[in-house]
Amino acid sequence: MTDPEDQARLARLQEIRDGMETLRIEALAERGGKTFTTEETLELIRRHDDAADTVGRLGPE
Repeated sequence: MTDPEDQARLARLQEIRDGMETLRIEALAERGGKTFTTEETLELIRRHDDAADTVGRLGPE
């Protein structure tokens, strides 16, 4: 079983990850002086991540 300090660290890391994702969404939403809805921004992030995954799979062999 994990001790309370480890659990607290893991909870804090999750909070930090969530905060970073929020900042990423906000930064993408403000790109080019345009404002996007949350749904539009999440779709943009999904497309970006999908493209990065594809490039990673097609990388140098």
